[in-house]
Amino acid sequence: MNKPKFDIPKEISLPKRGGELHNLEGYPKNFELPLMEDISGKYINTLYAPKDITVDWNGYKEHLSIVKPNFHPQILLVGHDSSEIENITLMSLGGVLQHMNGMANYALVGRNNINTLDEIIKNKQPEWIGFNLYTGLTDFVFEWIKRYKIERASHILKKTILDFDTADKALKDMVREAKGPIYDGNQVLYAPIIIGGHFNNYSFNESFCKGGDYVVRGKGINLLRDILLGFFEPGIYHDPMPYANIPRMDREVFYKDMYEFSDKTKGYVFSRIKSVLSALGCSYTCSYCYVSSLIDNLKEAYRGKNIKPPSIIQDRPIDTVFAEGKDILRLDKYYGVKTAAVFDQADISLNNMEWWNKLGDGWMNHIGIPFYIQARPAMLAGKNGIERIESISNRGLVSGISMAIESGDQNVRKLLLDRHENNNIVKDAIKNVKSFGVPLRTQAIVGLPVMKPSVPFNPANSKVSLVDKEGKEHYYEDPLQESLKCLDLVCSSYFFSKEDYYWNAIYSPFPGTPLGDYSIEAGFAKGDTASKAYLFSTESGLNCFSDLIAKRQVAFSLTSNFFSHFKNGKNLMSSFIYSGNELDLEYFARFVSDSSSLMQPIDQTSTGGLIPNITKENLEDFFDYAYRNEIDIKFKEINKRLLNYYLYLFDGLVLAAKIAIAYFKSQENQNSFNLSNLYRVERNHYYDNCYRMNYMPKKYADYLTNIITGGN
Repeated sequence: MNKPKFDIPKEISLPKRGGELHNLEGYPKNFELPLMEDISGKYINTLYAPKDITVDWNGYKEHLSIVKPNFHPQILLVGHDSSEIENITLMSLGGVLQHMNGMANYALVGRNNINTLDEIIKNKQPEWIGFNLYTGLTDFVFEWIKRYKIERASHILKKTILDFDTADKALKDMVREAKGPIYDGNQVLYAPIIIGGHFNNYSFNESFCKGGDYVVRGKGINLLRDILLGFFEPGIYHDPMPYANIPRMDREVFYKDMYEFSDKTKGYVFSRIKSVLSALGCSYTCSYCYVSSLIDNLKEAYRGKNIKPPSIIQDRPIDTVFAEGKDILRLDKYYGVKTAAVFDQADISLNNMEWWNKLGDGWMNHIGIPFYIQARPAMLAGKNGIERIESISNRGLVSGISMAIESGDQNVRKLLLDRHENNNIVKDAIKNVKSFGVPLRTQAIVGLPVMKPSVPFNPANSKVSLVDKEGKEHYYEDPLQESLKCLDLVCSSYFFSKEDYYWNAIYSPFPGTPLGDYSIEAGFAKGDTASKAYLFSTESGLNCFSDLIAKRQVAFSLTSNFFSHFKNGKNLMSSFIYSGNELDLEYFARFVSDSSSLMQPIDQTSTGGLIPNITKENLEDFFDYAYRNEIDIKFKEINKRLLNYYLYLFDGLVLAAKIAIAYFKSQENQNSFNLSNLYRVERNHYYDNCYRMNYMPKKYADYLTNIITGGN
């Protein structure tokens, strides 16, 4: 069906741009649907106005207890166990349940243990099951949903059903009639499936066809509330407005369930890095990212409505964030943990410095845990950038900053990635951050589709390409040269210090993003790239690279942090990746040893770390101490060739001890120790510093302490 033409009534109009999205009443007093619009039968836009949302969650909880005293929804929220960062999406949705006098339980699963959901459902008897799906981690979830729905439909209808489509339709019809879960007395016969997550931004129809009763695209807080209230029948619903009305997260039950679920998920409880969310939304339109489509989604939803939506970035209430900080401290005490840093998972931190200034002193005085922050070069450059960094660093409010550069070629950044900071802005941002001594992590993408398309292709038909408005082409015959430009941009800043980390990932196209679509249309990728998109694989998601180029890209990604700490890092890296075909750990070690006279370090001194400045003798003595058995002689020789690797990286002697620990663990497991292993230890070593978690490996603590004290 066509989009209906209508105006939004004045009484539910949104604030003007820059205004606050705030319900003055605190929460809706009447139970009614928001304004809705069917988008050509694909999905339904739910156009929530401020009067429709809940911001006073405590008041809403009390209101529901009066008007719906028997309403206590129970949901099992399921996510993936592949991320090392705690799942704030699930904790946020659990907060909704908590403030609706309900209860959430949590499970983080992978392909090997998703069937544990059967036992959880049997024991917990949830009325609803919600999945937070990441692109690339969906197949085994859909397999489980298929089996669950066939079994439940067969049980309820008391006949054997083998066909999934039949089971799916029957259950959706039952859910539609019941306006929610299917019961037999107090027994839950079927808990409807709710599917949300970034996967639905593009593949919402797949989620519905493969078993989702309710598929949520966009913001989930308001939709989950109203699904639980029985407002919606099965379908695909899209909330395009980024209201920052996330309630206080349900961290306590999440930790309890993670502690009991598995040894792996206990890691979220005992991690010294916790997560918060200072704001929602992103104003950038980066072509490689699903988040970038939020702006387009918002504009599309309100197009023709005679209204200009407010800012897509909305700050969360300071009181709510502060309460979550207190929860972290309380749960630290309960589980015997000391959180070192909180990772702000906002897509853009520091957007509103008035917000940060209000939070700052109170947070450090009463919570005392610094933030790890994500920011863009344009926000950190210039006078305003200096003011931003000074404001958070002088209070000790920041433990480190992550800044995405993605490419060192301004044309690639602008034309292909839809990012518009020039290289001078990037360099100025690096200089500003380092002038306050804040650890910096730059982020880059290796293996972008920067070659000339391999099939007939018209740039005019694509949102992105490497042909500018004048028709000039900006392609690369050798894609590695584009990656080298980004490395050179950081090296040539001359401000990158030992404590700073050059992070990169090999590109894998996300379906539905402008760059993902371009990669397929230009003949660089097939249409099935979703299966690898989230996994940060060491293999490219593109099919356009020769085996040798792909091998060099992997070697680049595994060693670039080392080379980033030299003024001539680009030349050193070029010599490394173009001079051999193996590019393994032994070859890298020989290269480091043979190139020692060519290295021009940016910063040879360090004021940070547990053992800031070391000598070659310190390292050689440690290698002799750590690798004393004949079986370890070969690895000992590799380490001796890596002397300059340890010497020029942050806290090199402690890094050497961590690598020794990892090496002996791999030996115990009868695994080889390769360049990827070296990279992982090095990366985590830098993360430890960014999150203020520096430590000495227990096995070598006495030895290293003896060096610090001079043998006394």
